[in-house]
Amino acid sequence: MNRLVLRRGYATRYSGRVVTELDNGRSLAVEVQVPSIQIIDPKGYCLPRRELVCKVVNILSKSSDPFNELSDYLETLNLTLTIAEASEILKSVHSASLALQFFRFCRSSIPNFRHDCFTYNRILMILSKSSSPDRLESVRRIVDEMERSRVRGNISTVNILIGIVSGGEDLDRCIRLVKQWELRMNRYTYKCLLQAHLRSRDSNKALEVYQDMSRKGYYPDVFAYNMLLDALAKDEKVDQANEIFKEMKRKHSDPDEYTYTILIRMSGKLGKPYDSIALFQEMVSKNLAPNLIAYNTIIQVLAVSKMVDKTIYLFSKMLENDCRPNEFTYSIILNLLVSEGQLGRLDEVVEMSKKYMNKGIYAYLVRTLSKLGHASEAHRLFCYMWSFHDKGDRDAYLSMLESLCNEGKMIEAIDLLSRISEKGITSDTIMYNTVFTALGKLKQISHLQDLYAKMKKDGPLPDIFTYNILISSFGRAGRVDEAVNIFDELENSDCKPDIVSYNSLINCLGKNGDVDEAHMRFIEMEEKGLNPDVVTYSTLIECFGKSDKVEMACRLFDEMLSVGCCPNIVTYNILLDCLERCGRTAEAVDLYAKLKEQGLTPDSITYSILERLQSGSHRKFRNRRQNPVTGWVVSPLR
Repeated sequence: MNRLVLRRGYATRYSGRVVTELDNGRSLAVEVQVPSIQIIDPKGYCLPRRELVCKVVNILSKSSDPFNELSDYLETLNLTLTIAEASEILKSVHSASLALQFFRFCRSSIPNFRHDCFTYNRILMILSKSSSPDRLESVRRIVDEMERSRVRGNISTVNILIGIVSGGEDLDRCIRLVKQWELRMNRYTYKCLLQAHLRSRDSNKALEVYQDMSRKGYYPDVFAYNMLLDALAKDEKVDQANEIFKEMKRKHSDPDEYTYTILIRMSGKLGKPYDSIALFQEMVSKNLAPNLIAYNTIIQVLAVSKMVDKTIYLFSKMLENDCRPNEFTYSIILNLLVSEGQLGRLDEVVEMSKKYMNKGIYAYLVRTLSKLGHASEAHRLFCYMWSFHDKGDRDAYLSMLESLCNEGKMIEAIDLLSRISEKGITSDTIMYNTVFTALGKLKQISHLQDLYAKMKKDGPLPDIFTYNILISSFGRAGRVDEAVNIFDELENSDCKPDIVSYNSLINCLGKNGDVDEAHMRFIEMEEKGLNPDVVTYSTLIECFGKSDKVEMACRLFDEMLSVGCCPNIVTYNILLDCLERCGRTAEAVDLYAKLKEQGLTPDSITYSILERLQSGSHRKFRNRRQNPVTGWVVSPLR
């Protein structure tokens, strides 16, 4: 059996120091320092000492005073760092700012240490990935230091710098460094330079770089070609884009699906849909599978050109090739069908794509149709979604609820609200408030009361908006007692009345004949620390004016000005109307002058009041038009 014998090839010299010695001098103890043995690679370069690299990284990462501790550590053991070790440490430090501090520490605190191109490239690469706002300034200082230290960079240095800078003088400096360091730009350098100009949105210089690299026999890869084509297309440099596309196909690189998508979009914007179709067919003929972006681009081009049949046909091909449409795809087709009056074909689109119709797509279509005012189509799609999906989409249900309310279909809206829990959706306050608002506008008070009773019984809890909607709704219907009761409920709830609550109650009381109570609520509002706004003052001024309490209306207007609440054109119109009806023409004219001084623009109501002033017709009671503040139409108050 052969025995493996480990032999030391060369003698090793050890050094130590005496730590203890007996009085007789015959016995002593020596502390031996194990020498640091450098490992050499086959080419004769010293490899990094792993234990030293790990120790230094550990100190930098965990110490509260890393550089003092590192200095002590290196000085105590009489150690220094090699270029390779410094580079490894830089690579292992996770903070760019800490790496930069260590980079400077090496030069200033380690004897005989001098950075070379290798470590400069390492720190530049680290800074290139940093998100620090001053990283560009740090890079500039590093390059300045290289030049002062007469450290000659290599082409990798230039490539890294081009990838960092954003154009302008920094990019020009990179080109100067190529000449200064007597370097030769390679294909990757040209690619970096091309991309740098494109990042700075300078397609002219990018084109110059492309032409220069072509003369040198270098050509971009497909990614760089696509970037250049996209920039030229966005800058509407159509001829140059087409020429480069031809060169790309003829000599250097096979276009991919992104290349064709860029050119399809460009042709579409130029109003050349048939060129786009030809490019799409060429892409397919080269066995390139169009992706979602490609399909959406060509479908959009066809839709802009109002080609309904071709759009739907291409959509069907998209489905045949198992490319899943997204919301944008459906939005293009939906807007096309609406604009061309062919919304009936939406069922055809939905049917052919049933395989991909999830509740998110249904929800999107329901929301969009509702917003566009196509309630019946939205409801039909909503019914499909209800039938085919066990779980519902809250946004879709809320959109459908809003659509039904806007159409005045309150029975259907209340029914949907009661059944929404069947699809795993909890009805919330926003949904109830949506229905309450519609019922209030339609003055369907019995339904309003029933729904509110259900809400109080089953939840959710009313919020401040619920109470304000109810107060306003009961007031609009002339149900003053119910409005006051709701206000009392609000005061006793966890919510507290706000300015809107008081405005709604004051409006309700004043417009229904109880001006004194409205004024008392106004005073109560101020006592509770709520500052009346322009709506509060305007409402109460109108109430006083319609009840022939003109002096009170004028006093309230003056108070409004004194507390710094600026009247708007509605407030002026209300008081102007009040003064004109009472025959106080001079005061009305002075008020109109004050209106103009404030820089307000008279509207049609202002001019109609002025016409009555000029004609001298002062009828005390007239048919009421819709109130500009509340939107209510009520009988004049006597």
